[in-house]
Amino acid sequence: MLTRIKGAQTGLCLLACIGMAVGMLAACDTDHQGYTVPSVSVEKSSFSSGENIVVNFSNGPGNKYDWIAIYNDGIKPGSGIFTRLWLFTDSTQDTGESGIRGGSLVFGSASDNPENTERDWPLAAGDYDVYLLCCDDYGVLAGPVEFSIDSGAD
Repeated sequence: MLTRIKGAQTGLCLLACIGMAVGMLAACDTDHQGYTVPSVSVEKSSFSSGENIVVNFSNGPGNKYDWIAIYNDGIKPGSGIFTRLWLFTDSTQDTGESGIRGGSLVFGSASDNPENTERDWPLAAGDYDVYLLCCDDYGVLAGPVEFSIDSGAD
């Protein structure tokens, strides 16, 4: 009889554990239903050389130094290769502002990367990737999204 009681207690304990696990998973799912993933996009998929590049972003965390970076196609942020163009989400390269979770940035002649000696603007003909990055670092929040610069040759 004692063995049956212990077996029943073990079964009930196992059933309770499974029930709690299911409840916790359901709670996690509920917590994430309102969460929207950060995104980044470009106004169009192809730009002419020297044309302003409009980048849209949304659902960012709103950290002070979140930033948008443009790399040559296939280059991963933080790989040691300079970005071609970049701006903090407040459209500057020096201040950064908290709370900016979404908006549009315009990359143009004032967007040249001051951290390297190459002239980055206008971007050369080719393919590029744009990213939304976190916290003045290389944590990718969204991207890559590819776009191209046309050579302009007909």
